[in-house]
Amino acid sequence: MSVPAKVEGRASARSLRFTQRRNFQKTLNQRVTAYLRDNNLPARDVPVMYLKTVIVLAWWLGTYLLLLLGNFPTPVNLVLCLVWALAIASVGFNVMHDANHGGYSDNPRINKLFSLSAELLGISGFRWRTKHNIWHHTYTNIAGFDDDVETFGLMRLTPHEPWKPLYRAQAWYFPLVYSMIAIDFFLRDFMMIFFGKSDDNHVYPRMKPVDKLIFWAGKLFFVTIMFVLPMLVFPWWQVLIGFMIVMLTVGLVMGVIFQLAHINGDADFPEPVGDPLHVENEWAVHQVETTANFAPNNWLLNFYVGGLNFQIEHHLLPHVCHVNYPRISHIVRATCEEFGLPYTSYPTWREAFASHVRELRLLGRDASKELSHSSAV
Repeated sequence: MSVPAKVEGRASARSLRFTQRRNFQKTLNQRVTAYLRDNNLPARDVPVMYLKTVIVLAWWLGTYLLLLLGNFPTPVNLVLCLVWALAIASVGFNVMHDANHGGYSDNPRINKLFSLSAELLGISGFRWRTKHNIWHHTYTNIAGFDDDVETFGLMRLTPHEPWKPLYRAQAWYFPLVYSMIAIDFFLRDFMMIFFGKSDDNHVYPRMKPVDKLIFWAGKLFFVTIMFVLPMLVFPWWQVLIGFMIVMLTVGLVMGVIFQLAHINGDADFPEPVGDPLHVENEWAVHQVETTANFAPNNWLLNFYVGGLNFQIEHHLLPHVCHVNYPRISHIVRATCEEFGLPYTSYPTWREAFASHVRELRLLGRDASKELSHSSAV
């Protein structure tokens, strides 16, 4: 099976073929489609999703207006910064994420409209659709292809990353690195617009004039709400402190939620083989083997993170609205078991987090010394 990497209608700079076909994806798609049809459940344009959109956007806007117009004392404003950061992340998890996957509505124009929420949050939707939809969702956990395991050498998130002494402590300092993710998004957006790439392995497609217009309009809007309007109310140094609190909190929340599903003791880290490079697996099977769910029965977490705790369902069916994931998870699990595939699901968030920390500790070890020691024995 071949999964070509398509970005805005063109092939991406690097691509891998998945050379096996086990009919897992075909079988699963048929079963999920039949289930939704037989139960009169829309795959997209789900009324509950529109209600969620109203709730999270009202949370985002309401908290921002309280910060600007509430005239509260500084300690209250600091708390409101944290609350607003959680709202920003929730808009990203719920609205921006589904819309940019085309899983929000059957109408492409509605998906495009709500995908602009990325710009609202300071993220380039154009870059997100390349970085996330293509590089991460196609090449999950593959070093050099999946942008989510690249940290500019600050952490070792895959066993195929060369080891450095710094990594011994990564299980302790990872919250600091994760907290920089939102700022990293902002910086890499500008690397894309000015240089066309974030590193030699990740080259972005050319942007059309309308893409550039959206990019710069989004950045202008973000700077306006983050700095221009607040400085009409607060001293510049308080605005700067508030900005850092918001961005660091958003980064930490996003980093933890996204990484729990892929960097843990049960997810695989495949390595391409051959010439040309390829992956000896079916794409859908690869997704199952590199992904894990967590806290599936925690309705509050599921609501907040937009179903991202059902990551297996999301990676297999990214064009299905996330509110359907709990309903179809039994089909996904049963199909995985039928094909002899692992369906990893941590019962609680704490168990997933503990597994993530253990994996960071394991990846932080100097494997070559361990190998040398075992050989000597």
